[in-house]
Amino acid sequence: MTKYLAPVAFTGIAGVILWKLLQLLMAPVIAWILGVLAIGLKIGLGVALACLVIYGIRRVMRTRAEGETEA
Repeated sequence: MTKYLAPVAFTGIAGVILWKLLQLLMAPVIAWILGVLAIGLKIGLGVALACLVIYGIRRVMRTRAEGETEA
């Protein structure tokens, strides 16, 4: 009877070891993923801000040009 339970016990022990290894490895992986997402967010916000600045400058220049042609 015990020889039939050996694979079950081995699977349980291997599962516990793999679970502990996964817990050790996931902390740095999650930190790295969050870091990459934070960098992407900063880049995205920078690009959006640059687009808004360019749009604002072009609008001001167009308004000034239209004002000079009317005068």
